[in-house]
Amino acid sequence: MNLINKELNVSKIPIVRIDNSLEKYKTMPVFQEKVDKANEVLRTVGLPEIAMK
Repeated sequence: MNLINKELNVSKIPIVRIDNSLEKYKTMPVFQEKVDKANEVLRTVGLPEIAMK
């Protein structure tokens, strides 16, 4: 194991940094037309049967 891996293993700092600037999109309806169409298909056709073993 190299030195960088050892340092990451003992470090308390997360490797991945979360980008909070994307939070503004959390409540925005993205692709709302596609979501509405998918909901309509599920409402009319339904889900397929799943065979259990």
